[in-house]
Amino acid sequence: MVLAVHLHLHYFDMWPQIKQLLSHIEDYPYDLFVTMTKEQPELIQDIKNFHSNSWVKVVENRGYDIGPFIEFLHNIDLQKYDLILKIHTKNNAPGSVTHIGPYIIGRELWAKLLIHSLLGTPQQFKKNIKLFAKNKSLGMIGSQYLISRKSTPNLQAAVKQAIEKCGYSSKSMPFIAGTMFMCRAHLLEPIKNKYQLTDFEPTDGKVRDGTLAHVMERLFGCIVVAQGYKIKGCDGICPQLFLQRIWRFIYTNKKTSSGYRLIKIFKLPIYKHKCNFTTQE
Repeated sequence: MVLAVHLHLHYFDMWPQIKQLLSHIEDYPYDLFVTMTKEQPELIQDIKNFHSNSWVKVVENRGYDIGPFIEFLHNIDLQKYDLILKIHTKNNAPGSVTHIGPYIIGRELWAKLLIHSLLGTPQQFKKNIKLFAKNKSLGMIGSQYLISRKSTPNLQAAVKQAIEKCGYSSKSMPFIAGTMFMCRAHLLEPIKNKYQLTDFEPTDGKVRDGTLAHVMERLFGCIVVAQGYKIKGCDGICPQLFLQRIWRFIYTNKKTSSGYRLIKIFKLPIYKHKCNFTTQE
């Protein structure tokens, strides 16, 4: 299989780490497309020395990693490739946590799950390629822990509109949170030329919810499913998150939509009390 790899290299100091991970692809033919938001001649030369089939483009800092990915799509012939691998540098400093399904994932673990599920070892990468070779209905893969099966309510209308703009409709809205994935190249064809880099808001280091980038994050998965393909996780057990699930099975303490505090031990209710709230965790 022939791959096109898109790397948005925003944090330049992470290039040595990314370079090591990219070396895990060496048994497969690929073209490397790198976008960055500042001119860095020495770094650009190192990228080209690392992989002969490399193209580097300096782009405006818009739409986080997603605006540059759209720019990349406009500049390649998707018919030349079997698979697209989308990766980017991500701030992995300790900080806030995110709730994805039953999991609570810190920023550092989030960054690791995203890229290591795809490129963590040469064996992991080969396994991922085999998944596509064996399963013709498989359209996209990423970390199983970061696959969300529904969009947030405030984005659903915008995502639905984006799907329709691409010529499809879909009731389900699955996506890989964090937008590092591998997918069949032809499935991204409907998105080409529908959006431009200038459609995205300038990125100033602050994360704002509800932007076009967040809509597009969901669109990538939705457009795969809308064309009749599946999204699947490709990584193994993460001990930290496995223990979370075990603990949630043993003990849960949550607010219900009907306004109760509910405590369960081994899924059996042991305490229920009416409270003055209506939100659900």
